[in-house]
Amino acid sequence: MLTLSKELHEAIKAHGQASYPFEGCGLLLGQAGPGKNVVQQIRPMENVWPDEAEKPIRFSIDPNAWQQVELEAMMAGLDVIGIFHSHPDDVPVASPRDLAWASWPGYSYLITQVLKGEPTYSQSWQLAADRSGFFEEEIVETDN
Repeated sequence: MLTLSKELHEAIKAHGQASYPFEGCGLLLGQAGPGKNVVQQIRPMENVWPDEAEKPIRFSIDPNAWQQVELEAMMAGLDVIGIFHSHPDDVPVASPRDLAWASWPGYSYLITQVLKGEPTYSQSWQLAADRSGFFEEEIVETDN
């Protein structure tokens, strides 16, 4: 289960909208527990995929920027608990490309559909322990 506030979820959607027609991406920060990831902060990140023509279907986060966010999170008592990204003009289902790049079972992989520039809905996925595929996890949106 992935728990996040409506405000954070809207900020994630807005980042996907601002990144359109490219994939937007970022990191989910918070606390991870058995069967439950709780998002307390997000860090929108730049999509640094090197081939501009592929950015509508691919994203990459600069490793140095990622490391900096991890250090900041640690100092705030938080962990990186997942990654969010958008799927421009496609369903928010983890793709074979997403599986090929996914590395961390236990992380939440939150994907938001952005259809013709407008964010619609999100789905969240977890990587199976054997990395053979994803399973969908419930998203619980809170008021605070």
